[in-house]
Amino acid sequence: MKKMALASLVAVAMVGCGGSSGSGGSAADTKTGRLDGQVANISHSSKTLNVNGYALRSDGAPVMYRDGVELPFDQLVNGMRVQIDADNNQIETMKLDPSLTGMVSAINGDTFTVNGITMTFAGLTGINVGDWVMVTTYPLADGSVEVVAVQKVPALGFVEIEGPVSQLDTHTFKVGMVTVDYSNADVDDRDELGNGAWVEVYGAYNTDTKTLLATEVDVEDDHDYDDTEIEGVISWVNNSLTQIELNGRLRIEVNNNTEFDDGRREDLASGRWVEVEMVLRSGRLVATEIEFEDGGDSIKGKEFQAVGEAKYQDGVFTINDIEIELNGQTEFDDGLNHDNLDTSWVEVEGRYLKDASGTGRYVAIEIEREDRFDDDIELEGPVINGTIWGYEATDSSLIKYEGRWVDLDCDFNGTYLSRCDD
Repeated sequence: MKKMALASLVAVAMVGCGGSSGSGGSAADTKTGRLDGQVANISHSSKTLNVNGYALRSDGAPVMYRDGVELPFDQLVNGMRVQIDADNNQIETMKLDPSLTGMVSAINGDTFTVNGITMTFAGLTGINVGDWVMVTTYPLADGSVEVVAVQKVPALGFVEIEGPVSQLDTHTFKVGMVTVDYSNADVDDRDELGNGAWVEVYGAYNTDTKTLLATEVDVEDDHDYDDTEIEGVISWVNNSLTQIELNGRLRIEVNNNTEFDDGRREDLASGRWVEVEMVLRSGRLVATEIEFEDGGDSIKGKEFQAVGEAKYQDGVFTINDIEIELNGQTEFDDGLNHDNLDTSWVEVEGRYLKDASGTGRYVAIEIEREDRFDDDIELEGPVINGTIWGYEATDSSLIKYEGRWVDLDCDFNGTYLSRCDD
């Protein structure tokens, strides 16, 4: 895999804006290496642009897309996502990485539809139904998606969408709400194709059946991000601050050697806009430096922590009859796996997301063993009808949290909670 996808199309609450570029390095800084981020401060006449805060020169480097498709430099606009290899601020290679490409099938004010996906963007002037466009999005921590660029391009003869796989069977899967028929597709890394895997799908979109007939499916690999500086939104942080998820896709380790700019390790939180320099070590991405690029007032996501006896039957995982989704990106620690998960006492961390219909779901990111006989318990999630994660309290300590999403420490006798406090 060559491209590095970031934006999730699984969410639906979309907002329009003009981009969220971070400052990164100063314009005077020298950069040699790989960058992944948004175009900013572009000058078509001088063929210069900024990515992650670095002022870069093009001097004729081609703007490449897929399979040798090349676009002129003057079709680049601020907000488009690119991957660049630079040498002393000189662009050597540049590749476009849109979130989706296709024909506009509907426009209503600031709302438009491409490949069956409806989005909102306040910059559609000059774009009409029937035009081909590249759309760049970034996911927000609450599961919604921010459209940061929509650029008209020539008809390409193929469409693209990207995002995590769900509902995989032998012939189809979904990316967000779009059904993909991959029965006749060339699948890269077929063994890695599974629910939760991040894919880029190319093919033709059938508006009648609302199905993307795939000709190629590329499954992404962490090796693509080795020695890369990338920008994006933290979508999840584990409780020990040793792991983050970036852009709803990349799982990145944080350790005592990770350096922090404009913030501290304790400032890691879902919703923060950051730039991360990372390397691949022992098959895992490790952050060497994290720079905070916002004021800490970004949209926050909903994270959860559940503790209890796991039930895993017929591929369905529950704790206290509350279903938690497992996928190919779920990490099992302490020797746990699908075969021994059932009846184990576990702690689960993850994200709460909503789909296009507004239906919410818990998605497990990390599962580890927990001591069944601890007399205290930490739970994060909603308090509903006097319970949190199916546990009732023997006192009134949950009452004041009714209807709220909270992170609580409680006493626990193995069945009931008491003395819950945030």
